[in-house]
Amino acid sequence: MRLKYTAFLLFCVISLMAQTPQIITFPEISVKGYGDLTFTLNASASSGLTVRYVSSDVSVATVSGNTVTIKKTGAYTVISAYQDGNATYLAANPVPQMLVVCPKSTLTVKADDKSVDIGTLPTLTYTISGYKKGETATVLSGLPTFNAITPNLTVGSYPIVINQGTISASNYEFEMVNGTLTVANKTITPIVNGKDTLLKVFPNPCSDFLTIENVDKEHVSIVDLLGKIILESKCNGNSFVLNVSNIAPGTYILNINRNNILISKKLLINR
Repeated sequence: MRLKYTAFLLFCVISLMAQTPQIITFPEISVKGYGDLTFTLNASASSGLTVRYVSSDVSVATVSGNTVTIKKTGAYTVISAYQDGNATYLAANPVPQMLVVCPKSTLTVKADDKSVDIGTLPTLTYTISGYKKGETATVLSGLPTFNAITPNLTVGSYPIVINQGTISASNYEFEMVNGTLTVANKTITPIVNGKDTLLKVFPNPCSDFLTIENVDKEHVSIVDLLGKIILESKCNGNSFVLNVSNIAPGTYILNINRNNILISKKLLINR
């Protein structure tokens, strides 16, 4: 009898030695919240065998196959992944992951990226994503706010900072995501037509005063070669005098906006 028992133990040891170990890979479970009713788990075993799951608190969430059904918000449970092995593989060590179900879900409020010409301020807008149960902006009240954009920014990229402000909703929290403002040199497109040939700008070069004739309420600006607005005004008559005495000597572009058509002329200021 003792010999048979010894043989049995030896058989078990040999069988265990013949089995291959396996491990389970189980990624973290992202935080859930309002409106997250079901989701799937994606643990895997190195053996390729099917993984089973167990929830430590079925009042919070249950698992069927690899599908989790959330039963309660404002609570948590531990979901463990198991692989029990077979004749070829040893049972894997179980891997637990915590499932946290918040009372609310999160809406992402992102400031929209903007691109403007130098000397121009953008109109700031935002986009909201992450609604649950087919809900829309009708569940919201209040509005987010933006940090003020500094005028006369040079060419480059700047953050558009968005804040929660007064925006709120019963079943949502908010994640605020900044946007990017890109400031570029102004695109200058000189256009000359029959009417524009009547436009007169003198003297050029000039030192103190620049006269512009055959204009009528056009917007006029002087920009440097980097596109920065140095001086701008609105003509108030057929003949308009622009004081350039405070502008440093150099080469500039005179822009005249006539009926949304940009007329550009090279302007020299010297003294």
